[in-house]
Amino acid sequence: MTETVDERTYHVVRNAEEQYSIWPTDQDMPDGWTTVGKTGGREECLSYIGEVWADMRPLSLRTFMAEHPDGLSEDVPEDPFEGTPTLVERLTTGTHPIEVSLRPDRTAAAFKESIDRGYVFLRFAGTDGGTELGIELAEGDYEQAGADFAAGTGTVRIGGQLELDFVPLTCAATVDLGTLTGQASLARRPE
Repeated sequence: MTETVDERTYHVVRNAEEQYSIWPTDQDMPDGWTTVGKTGGREECLSYIGEVWADMRPLSLRTFMAEHPDGLSEDVPEDPFEGTPTLVERLTTGTHPIEVSLRPDRTAAAFKESIDRGYVFLRFAGTDGGTELGIELAEGDYEQAGADFAAGTGTVRIGGQLELDFVPLTCAATVDLGTLTGQASLARRPE
């Protein structure tokens, strides 16, 4: 196998960030690059770059670091949410108004189908924009005292589990079939 020798002539070029490279003299210069006055063979040009390009950080980074010698600690704004309870902390305190989320039809019969599948969506209406959570129903954790799904009357109590922001939770909810609204509470599950 024979090794080919590069006999082309190159320009040493530099961009606006003061980064160096080489470019063949017989080709048009790429946008954003200018020659620095050194022309020669490949190895000669690379050797020149090795001598003059001592700091390989882009100019914008060097300038920024010179303007901020102590780093960004004094420029970093305070966390505007510091001290604000997380969504998990808010929803695991007390009971919250909810509505059953159903698509396309929001009916008691559609709610019964969701219960039979073992998975319901509840929208916690008291959060910004409403937080919709999917609840995997626990087998046997279901009461329908006086509930008539066909007529849309009565109350249903369901229980199940979910994860919110990677936190395992349990949910207990009571839903009025006439309005498909009610109350729910969340609690942390032991891990």
